[in-house]
Amino acid sequence: MNYLRCAFLMMVTLVAFDVYGQARVRKLSTIINHPSMNLFAPYISADANALVFLSDNAEDYVLTPFYSFRDKADWKEPQVFPKTIHTRLNFLRGYGLSADGSQLYFSTMKSPGVGGFDICSSEWKGAWANPVNLAAPINTRGHEACPSFTPDGNTLYFMRCEKMDQNKADNCRLFKATRKSNGQWDEPAELPQSINTGNSQSPRIMADGETLIFSSDKMSNRKGGMDLYVAKFRDGSWSIPEALDFVNTEKDDQYISVAALGRYLLRDSPGARKNELVEYLIPEEVRPKGMMKIDGKVVDPEGMPLPAYVSIVDLVSGKRIYNGRPNRDGSFLVYAMEGSRYQLSVDPEHADKTYFTRIFDLTTGNIPQVEKVNAVLRAIRPGDEITLEGISFKPSTGELDIAASEGELKRFVRVVTSNPNLKFELAVMFQGYQEDSIQSAEDLTEVRYDSVHSLYIDIDSLGQLFERDTLQLKTIYHNNRTPQQLHSIIEHLVSKGAHENSLTGFVNAAPATLPENKKTVVKARIN
Repeated sequence: MNYLRCAFLMMVTLVAFDVYGQARVRKLSTIINHPSMNLFAPYISADANALVFLSDNAEDYVLTPFYSFRDKADWKEPQVFPKTIHTRLNFLRGYGLSADGSQLYFSTMKSPGVGGFDICSSEWKGAWANPVNLAAPINTRGHEACPSFTPDGNTLYFMRCEKMDQNKADNCRLFKATRKSNGQWDEPAELPQSINTGNSQSPRIMADGETLIFSSDKMSNRKGGMDLYVAKFRDGSWSIPEALDFVNTEKDDQYISVAALGRYLLRDSPGARKNELVEYLIPEEVRPKGMMKIDGKVVDPEGMPLPAYVSIVDLVSGKRIYNGRPNRDGSFLVYAMEGSRYQLSVDPEHADKTYFTRIFDLTTGNIPQVEKVNAVLRAIRPGDEITLEGISFKPSTGELDIAASEGELKRFVRVVTSNPNLKFELAVMFQGYQEDSIQSAEDLTEVRYDSVHSLYIDIDSLGQLFERDTLQLKTIYHNNRTPQQLHSIIEHLVSKGAHENSLTGFVNAAPATLPENKKTVVKARIN
């Protein structure tokens, strides 16, 4: 009996989790999924901190839109939208959110409008502000609904339909619009025929900007009603849509959302008693690329915001993925895609202050939902230490990798040349030192010759014992290239205008306790 019970528990575990220990299905907390309410059509913000959904927890059990914000580990008690937003003139399932949840988007026939159902927005300022119509060219005399934005807010996907009422739409096509530098929208472009097959609806662009999930009842391989499909934008064109069979059913499958991490798809699903909001683990073959939120702030030592320039560079491709300035309160928000390494740089307006850099490695497959960054920029003074995290070297050499280190080198040169009265002591420290009497590994590129004195007892021609001192040279192969690396840094700085007398340095090499701890650290101390 105990054996059967154990076997059953093992089977349940295999069904509930994938090979990486991730739950395949998980419900939102009971704060959202109340056992006496039906819930439908969820939309979660990219940062996973805001949620919109429909519930019949209202007078006469009429479906009503609710919203909630995350409070630390769980959700706050859901609230009904104010009457300035929630009216009987709205398309009931057309709600969406910006990446940070501060902007609500919905579709309504409430005047003034362009015509039909129009897409409107409302900003959260401690309460939802009065709605603003997105106007032309997004809205037309037809019906527009189901807006979905990329994290930067500059690309919009939505549906335009021939027929629409408060509950349903028909004969819909999907469009994409791009925001111009002046804040206005370009004329929306219809997505290709492979996606727009006659009645494509509810587009959801994932945070990676290249994965689109939508619904249709005009595609092949349908299970029934509206089914969900995914298409990816690669090399300038959209892939042929694939059915999301892991969540499609014989009924309508339509209104879903996915947070920026891209692991789970959130939708409504029948529960034991009522309709619930449930997350389904997305299979790896159709999963969007995960996006990590970088939630930053630029301040002085007293915590006051500072004017600065913020940039993020993809260290693999060399492309700059973000370039901007913090908000008035010093905050900035950026998303970085998994699969590469990035350097975040915060540069002050004037070179009399330190700068800030940080490297994010998103190649491990286990990326966090959010990274908080507090960039403190202070006046440069003796005793300060700058970690030159962005400096790297060509593999197995002491030579600078100029292309990969360009940003960090430029910033440090600016500091050195703008402060001629200060001295800068560079330190190159290597953790992972190895040596051997033979070149047993490719990394052992350096050679050291050690003198070995040996004392021998010998017999002379008369048969007398005597001591003989012998000097031998021993060859040691090792991987300590810190002296050459220090020299290459100083040489580069001098070539860019730094005075040689203002630069000194030292090196250090030590073994690493574990192979993964092997690293080279470059720092500069100001004297």
